[in-house]
Amino acid sequence: MLPYLLSAVLILSLTGYLAGEELPTPTATLSLEEVINIALENQVDVLVGQNNLDAAQNRVTQSKSRYFPQISVQNNTFTSSSGDALTQRRTGTAIAVTHNIYDGGLREANIARTKHGVTENEAALARTIQAVVFDTTSAYYEVLRAKQLAEVAQASVKYNEALIEVVQSRVELGDAASVDILPVQSQLAAAKVNLIAAQNSVRVAKIRLQNTIGLSPQAEFDVQPISTPPSAELQALETYLSEAMNNRPDISQAQAAIGSSKASAKAAKISLYPIPQVTAEYQRGLGGLSGNSTQIFGGISFNLFDGGANRAAYREAKANQESAEKRHQQLIKDIEAQVRQAHINVNDSIERLSASQIGLETAQKNYEVQQERYKQGLAIPLDLLNAEVQVVTAQTNLVQAQYDLYIAMAQLDFAVGRNGVQNGKQD
Repeated sequence: MLPYLLSAVLILSLTGYLAGEELPTPTATLSLEEVINIALENQVDVLVGQNNLDAAQNRVTQSKSRYFPQISVQNNTFTSSSGDALTQRRTGTAIAVTHNIYDGGLREANIARTKHGVTENEAALARTIQAVVFDTTSAYYEVLRAKQLAEVAQASVKYNEALIEVVQSRVELGDAASVDILPVQSQLAAAKVNLIAAQNSVRVAKIRLQNTIGLSPQAEFDVQPISTPPSAELQALETYLSEAMNNRPDISQAQAAIGSSKASAKAAKISLYPIPQVTAEYQRGLGGLSGNSTQIFGGISFNLFDGGANRAAYREAKANQESAEKRHQQLIKDIEAQVRQAHINVNDSIERLSASQIGLETAQKNYEVQQERYKQGLAIPLDLLNAEVQVVTAQTNLVQAQYDLYIAMAQLDFAVGRNGVQNGKQD
């Protein structure tokens, strides 16, 4: 692909003058892999996802703590009296150990819910990372696209400046009319406007990329061209659909949400019926208190009337479970649609890239013909201008098609749940 771009710039030169001015080179440039690493370290969504996962893991620790005895230190005061007179007062410290042996399954349901919460947040973080990789990759390609389009615009300006000199020389020699220079001057003015717009697009693209990866805009920020373009080999649609169903972390997230809602519904259902409870307690007196005591409490707790709160909580939990199941079903449909659309986009981009390459080759041949005709006095500057416009248009189309394909491949990777740098270095 790149040889077509380079040859297009070279073919624009009428006199060999068009080497073109280079865009400002920063002191340091970043590769795609480096930019993605910066994004994963600074992007707010990733940091929030990591915090959410940490919170979920701590909720599991909290729920599991009910399996262990709870130890506390108590400072107690005991008084006794006879009639209106205080006969004895004792103050001391005791160590109490309390253990919830059984609570009807509420503890287990809560642990199951928090474990599903960890799985849910792990999957959410994985999908967030994939989204950040895709967004960063797309923004990176947009910078490269803008830079190459600016190079095309810059070459067009140089070409028209050189052509003006050639036409002016012919006017001075009497081989051309003075009006022949007017369309070239008009085209040069338009080319300079396009160059300004293209250079501004480069700046805007860099700002967007820096914002995407969580950095403040820096004027010296720049990126490197990709060393290895993403492969444009397209496999069968069914292969990508199967991979998506196996790889997409949001499927695991949706399944974990169903498990969590089922655990909540189970806990809510337990509260509708009598709850057997068994609790053990051991107390050892210290500092003024003597004696030890061990007690085991067993019983059944049943809320005769709560204004319908438990029944409403159970209905809410069942509704949440049904919603989670429906979201999972819809997610499967959405994933299939996303993969199909991404597959179509890649196939379309491959076809447009092939057509753009043919278009550039044709425009280059036409330019060469018009250049030879002009040397023989069979063409006018307007013929060269038209040929030059066709080459610039074809080159622009090729750049657009090239980066549309890169982004389409990144979109397909994102749709099937792949993660990593898109230039073959990391997967």
